[in-house]
Amino acid sequence: MELLTVILIMSMIVGFSVPRFSRSFGQLQVQVFTNDVVKLLAYASRRAVTRREILSVHIDAEARRTWVAEGRADSQEVSPRVASKLNRLAPIPETVSVTSSAGEVTFYPDGRADPFEMVIVDKSADGYRLVTDVWTGRARISETHGR
Repeated sequence: MELLTVILIMSMIVGFSVPRFSRSFGQLQVQVFTNDVVKLLAYASRRAVTRREILSVHIDAEARRTWVAEGRADSQEVSPRVASKLNRLAPIPETVSVTSSAGEVTFYPDGRADPFEMVIVDKSADGYRLVTDVWTGRARISETHGR
C-alpha cells in the first residue's frame, strides 16, 4: 500500500512537471533564436561599416531560414564571400513563430539601417520584439507576452 502511494505521488509530480518542461524548452528555443538573430544583425551592421559595403539580412519565414547577402539583392542566392564567413544559413526552429515588417533589413556603410521590426514567439505567444534603430543600425529587444 505504501509503495502504491509513493508511485501515485511520483506519477503526479512527473505529470505536472512534463508540461512545464515542455514550455520551458519552447521558451529556451525562442531565446536562443532571438540571440542568434541579434548577433546576425550586429555582424551585418559592423561588417557594412568596416568594409564600406551594403549588406542585407534576409528572413524567410516560409522557408524557415535567415542569411546575409551583399547589397540589396532580392534573390535568395547567398553571397559566397559572406556565406563562407558565417559558414551557414541559419534555420528557424519549428517551434518558433516569426513575423517581420519586411523580408530583409539592409545595413549601410555609414552605420544606418532600414526600419525593421521582427517578432519572435513560441506557441504561447511569449517571446521578443526586435526593432532596428535606423541611425545606428543596432537592434533593440523587448519582451512580448501573448496570453
